[in-house]
Amino acid sequence: MPAKRVRNTGGFTLIELLVVIAIIAILAAILFPVFAQARARARQATCVSNLKQIVLAVNMYVQDYDEQFPMTMEIIQGVPSTVNWWAVHNYQSAVESYIRMGRGTDNRGNIWWDPSDPDRNVPAMWGSFIDNGLITGVPRTLASIGSPAATVYAILRADNWQRVTGVTVPSPLPVNNPNHPFWVSEFFDMCLDPWAETTNPGHSYHWSQGRATPPCSLFPQDPDCHPWDRQIAKTRYNGSTVIAYVDGHVKAGRFEQTYRSVTDNDWDMQ
Repeated sequence: MPAKRVRNTGGFTLIELLVVIAIIAILAAILFPVFAQARARARQATCVSNLKQIVLAVNMYVQDYDEQFPMTMEIIQGVPSTVNWWAVHNYQSAVESYIRMGRGTDNRGNIWWDPSDPDRNVPAMWGSFIDNGLITGVPRTLASIGSPAATVYAILRADNWQRVTGVTVPSPLPVNNPNHPFWVSEFFDMCLDPWAETTNPGHSYHWSQGRATPPCSLFPQDPDCHPWDRQIAKTRYNGSTVIAYVDGHVKAGRFEQTYRSVTDNDWDMQ
């Protein structure tokens, strides 16, 4: 009587195992970038939402304070100047009653932050967004802005703020020394300074004129160009940044689309 054949039911062969591994690797190669893009889109949506809440809070503040915008700088001897740590405190505190989430330094998960900000855990870092200095760096009223829907209020702050400002955060923080130079450094500059460095009020780009100088990254041949845009994170989200306008709307877009020419841009007040 012939012997019965015994079927192999013990598991995969080596070839079958290699085929399965290859299929998993192919699926991972396809899906992981998709998952990464989905996470980035989710973070961008959170960033847009956070900035929108800030600019809407500012608009409520403006309505309550005779159309005056809160300030991030002071005019010292005719020049807008970064003051100190307390300027950040005063600005964020000014709109806190409309937000009620605490300051950026107190809560790194609140609306002052972009979830993708690489500086999120830097000590004394105040937030992820930087204002148009022609609005919050100088005295400004809503009535003096010609087109609120076409005027940038705030944008994403640049990565590696210590490198941008040339200020290294002391370790440990000099919390018991209020006179330490760090507390009055450019590290606490919450707004872009797109004006010319001049004390002549007749100059075309004196801060009082309400006009932003052409950024050197876009107009390097212009004799009036100024590198104020280096303080902006221009490509964090798929080559774009996040921009808030005075009227309260927020969108993702490219920086170059906000400054098309010296007579056609979204930074001037008129």
